[in-house]
Amino acid sequence: VNVFAGSPWEVASVKSLLNAAYIQVSMKDNGLNSILISVPCEYYTAVMRVINNRKVSLVLGLHIN
Repeated sequence: VNVFAGSPWEVASVKSLLNAAYIQVSMKDNGLNSILISVPCEYYTAVMRVINNRKVSLVLGLHIN
């Protein structure tokens, strides 16, 4: 299941978080400086939690600075 698409640095960040949660990912170059991250469907819910928590952390970090 495709769960994330972004620039190389965004994908590297998300991949690192998912690997830290023991979730293996597959990546595919989508062209136009965009890379897709895919995971097995049984990890979808856990992956979305990790990705959504990352976005919340980024927003909170921007407000704190």
